[in-house]
Amino acid sequence: MSDLEKIIKFRDSYIKNTQIISDYNDAVFTISNYDNWKKNLVERSNIIRNIFKENEENIASIKEIINSGLNDETANELYKTICTFNKENVHDSSIMIEIINDLILYFENDSTKYLTNLLGLYLIGGLEEMEFYLRMDSNTNLFSPKEKFLKVLSFKNKYDQIKNIESRRIFFLAYYNLIGPLPDLIDNYRSDSIYYYKEAIEFYNSDIVQKIDKDNEKIKQEIDFLNDVIVTGAPYYINAKNDLKKQYFNLIGDISKSEYINSSQLELINIVKDYTFNNITAIDALDKLNNIFMDYSKGKLLYDGTDENLNLFCNCYDILNIMISILMKKDLNDKIKFKYLNPTFNIIIDYIYSVPNKDFTSYFDDVSADIFKLALPFLRLENQKEEMLTKLILRRQPITYIHSIMVEKISIRIALSILSVNKKIFEDINKLGYDSDFKILKYISKAALYHDLGKCLTLGVINLQNRKLTDVEFSYIKLHPEKSLALINGDDSFKEYFDVMLGHHKYYDGKKGYPVDFDNVNSKYKSVIDLISIADSIDAATDILGRNYAVGKSFDALLKELIKEKGTRYNPYIVNIIENDESLKKDLSQITSDKRFNVYYDVYMQIVNKK
Repeated sequence: MSDLEKIIKFRDSYIKNTQIISDYNDAVFTISNYDNWKKNLVERSNIIRNIFKENEENIASIKEIINSGLNDETANELYKTICTFNKENVHDSSIMIEIINDLILYFENDSTKYLTNLLGLYLIGGLEEMEFYLRMDSNTNLFSPKEKFLKVLSFKNKYDQIKNIESRRIFFLAYYNLIGPLPDLIDNYRSDSIYYYKEAIEFYNSDIVQKIDKDNEKIKQEIDFLNDVIVTGAPYYINAKNDLKKQYFNLIGDISKSEYINSSQLELINIVKDYTFNNITAIDALDKLNNIFMDYSKGKLLYDGTDENLNLFCNCYDILNIMISILMKKDLNDKIKFKYLNPTFNIIIDYIYSVPNKDFTSYFDDVSADIFKLALPFLRLENQKEEMLTKLILRRQPITYIHSIMVEKISIRIALSILSVNKKIFEDINKLGYDSDFKILKYISKAALYHDLGKCLTLGVINLQNRKLTDVEFSYIKLHPEKSLALINGDDSFKEYFDVMLGHHKYYDGKKGYPVDFDNVNSKYKSVIDLISIADSIDAATDILGRNYAVGKSFDALLKELIKEKGTRYNPYIVNIIENDESLKKDLSQITSDKRFNVYYDVYMQIVNKK
């Protein structure tokens, strides 16, 4: 098979496999009959493992082609592949970034000849890196997306040499990302928004653009988007430094005199401006914002899949952000906060919850996490926080949620045996007030449900299991304990679970595992950390329904590994109880095999029925 044929095979099979997985994933949310649903789940498991193998082979062939040296034919075919992936919404960021960076190095050898290729690669590469590095809150490659967008702008003087309108649009798409999405992800870039907005408008009005695209509707639309994104950035400037606030609102004043802003945007901006410069009180601003919010939503806002509907939600979300920025003032009491936030939060949450899983994009993932973190300071009751956490985060990530439920069931079953054989194992948490079987089991149950919250902030591709994780992806997975605390935002209501979130991947003896700097050995919750660690390993190693293992281990096979590593990786006292309790071994074997289907089915039906 020629190199070109290998690239085409890689492209076609990757797109096909992505669609196949999507169809099977959709089916688990639409088939209600248990037998048919179970059949689909087993087929899905087998299909994913076959796809995993095929994808790995195709990725290896692409790497071999790149490593042996690209030529014009292979480079152009790979460029076509990247563009096709982008068009078909195949966003396997880690793989795409690697290919894009190799292509950029090749095409930069003759930037004049390959200008349109480079523009496309810089833009797509920046978008994928923004998705991959920044949404993962990574400190590595933090500036790479911005550098790629700036690379696009470095070719502005060649605008009139580009015949393809789609390629010319790339300049304004780069500006869009520098003005809106990047500052949304990195606060330090917020002040750059004003600069790049002014530069974008100046470029649009320049002779080189006007001569070609003065009346081009596609370019005009891009300018509309630039105005939308600068206007919706208003919440970020309410509590900004005075100089930055003045710059922003002076800019908005100029925009409001032009054709680039609609009446709804102008009304919203004027409220924010009047409040920011003390022309109206916080209460007046909140009343006006609340009226606009309720008018937009009509008191109810449900997802229907249309662009118009999504734009309406985005407008409501922007208003909520502005209201929160105002409500963060310390001189406003809780009664006022609840008056304005409860109705708006409920409408926003109901909307997010109404989005089907097949349409639940990374945007909704981000919004869900942001809403949860924003809401925490305004919620006083623990059950409110738990309900919001479940609705916004856990159930929106089925694989992670199912794993958490499984770890809960396994942990509780083991804990019951511990309580009947050797209660001293839980002596440490007895001292913390968990001094009855009921309190111990309740704590373990919640600790299990919350232990992997950080994985809900990882990329969807990591949960898809359709290929081997890259080294970079695995390094990000290892950050999920700290990400759990970031999601909880340090809220004291969850403080008793922090050590379990951080420590469940540390070895019993503390010598290996991650996070490296977390001392699990001296934790007050050591026994539960050890228990969750064992339950986590039991579920992960025996699960082939949600993971890509070619052959899942049986519980008996895994038990041998637990016994082998007791005293180092695993708590020896807990392992001994498992090893010597025949009834427990039988139950764990059933939970991790046949009864696993029941857990999967219950969770998917919960999500489908919004329970």
